[in-house]
Amino acid sequence: MLTPTDIAEYGERHVEKWLTDQGYRCYHGAQRNGIKDLEARSPDNNMLIHVLATLEPTPAPELTHTEHDTVCSRAMMLEFDPWLAQVQIDRNGDLYSEIVWTKLK
Repeated sequence: MLTPTDIAEYGERHVEKWLTDQGYRCYHGAQRNGIKDLEARSPDNNMLIHVLATLEPTPAPELTHTEHDTVCSRAMMLEFDPWLAQVQIDRNGDLYSEIVWTKLK
């Protein structure tokens, strides 16, 4: 059985793979209070991605107000675009459905 940490790590790996396939170079942001954000850089765009993952059939959770403010604030400081990636995985850690991308404002 996957732990919450396993689920989060699998979700982050799927997002990182998708971004790498799109030509981004990915870096893991500093961990703060158990939260890791992914920095994705390309010649045309820099993104700070907050990944929320869940085990199917549960839908990926929504971003809390505090998480939103933290991601947007850090992205503004880095001069990156803030994004949310919501990921559902199956019991083997495989991607269950498409990643849902939301640009944060």
